[in-house]
Amino acid sequence: MDILQDKDNKIYFIFLTYMMGSFILLTLFLSWLHGKESQRILFEREQTMISSLMEQGVARTSIAKAVKTSVPTREGMELLQQLGHTGAASVRLFPSIDQSVHLFAQTAVGLALLLALILVGMTVRFLVLREKLYRKAEGIITQFSVGNFQNHLPQNEKGSIYHLFAAVEELAVVLQAQSEKEQHMRTFLKDTISDISHQLKTPLAALHMYTEIIADEPDKVETVERFSNKTMQSLERIEQLVQALLKVSRIDAGNIIFQKEEMKASSLVVWAMEDLSVRALKEGKQLLVKGDVEDVILCDRAWTREAVANLIKNALDHTEAGGVVTISWDSSPAMFCLSVADDGCGIAEEDIHHVFKRFYRSKKDGARQGIGLGLSLAKSIVEGQGGMLSVNSTPGEGAVFTISFLTNM
Repeated sequence: MDILQDKDNKIYFIFLTYMMGSFILLTLFLSWLHGKESQRILFEREQTMISSLMEQGVARTSIAKAVKTSVPTREGMELLQQLGHTGAASVRLFPSIDQSVHLFAQTAVGLALLLALILVGMTVRFLVLREKLYRKAEGIITQFSVGNFQNHLPQNEKGSIYHLFAAVEELAVVLQAQSEKEQHMRTFLKDTISDISHQLKTPLAALHMYTEIIADEPDKVETVERFSNKTMQSLERIEQLVQALLKVSRIDAGNIIFQKEEMKASSLVVWAMEDLSVRALKEGKQLLVKGDVEDVILCDRAWTREAVANLIKNALDHTEAGGVVTISWDSSPAMFCLSVADDGCGIAEEDIHHVFKRFYRSKKDGARQGIGLGLSLAKSIVEGQGGMLSVNSTPGEGAVFTISFLTNM
């Protein structure tokens, strides 16, 4: 039975079994004791009667015959009735029997009280231990309700109560995970708002300044045109910043479900380069594509295009005029790899471990374009699809960013 798997219940059940056995043994002992006492009283009574008859001169043979007789006669019964020795007579008329009855009753009551005290004592002990266990569990569960999961319910024993504790503990694990998730989301929201606020300060301040300049010199066409263009650039930067932050936030919050489908790698790269080819041409930089046009990549098309475009943009940001940005890919039965390499300034050793952090910009970047979100967004997109984005760089010789996807993912 499940109830006997509980250690305390099992001990208490064994105790009750021993108590029942003790009661049976006590009953047998009292029966034996009563029999011995009855035998003693009867033997003393016979001694007394035989001694009296012998003193009165009754022949020994007659006395022996009377002792062995087991069937009463009418004359004998009438004589006993005349003497008052009948079944209705009070036991007090027989002192030996009366004394034996009192002794037997006292012994039985004493032993019964002893067994009752032991039973009550063990029952009280069992209930006290149970109460302590319940109080302890109540305290721990109360701590669970306020978010404190340091202590744990007892689970080192078998039994229904410990099965219940295990179920509550599982519920506490779920609550803890939910609490940690909520805390993570609060921290994430706080950090996101802080990032947006911090990053918007500069362009908003610039917009405020440009507006004041235009307002102060409305008649100067060159000034108005110049700072109107700067205003448009700041607005575009704000739009890029907000869009990038929204994308990163949605991915980090788990609100994006990537829809994977097969696509030719060459088509993906051409699509990613679409908005950057004009910029590369304008800045005197070359975009070079290498790879088998038949190779296929399994990914979310739109989001992966965003990641590759961000890598190409980052490469252009760190490549001087006349430089080359190479987009190449290679496929094997186990893995598909797409790399974006440049021959620019490369990444300093102290910066390479931070390039994927939000808004991180090296001190050596100076006035280069970018808001510091492109690489972070690319990493979130790739890892969100189960892939990996890595970087390898030699200062002064450029950098290589590689996207890796398992072909069977």
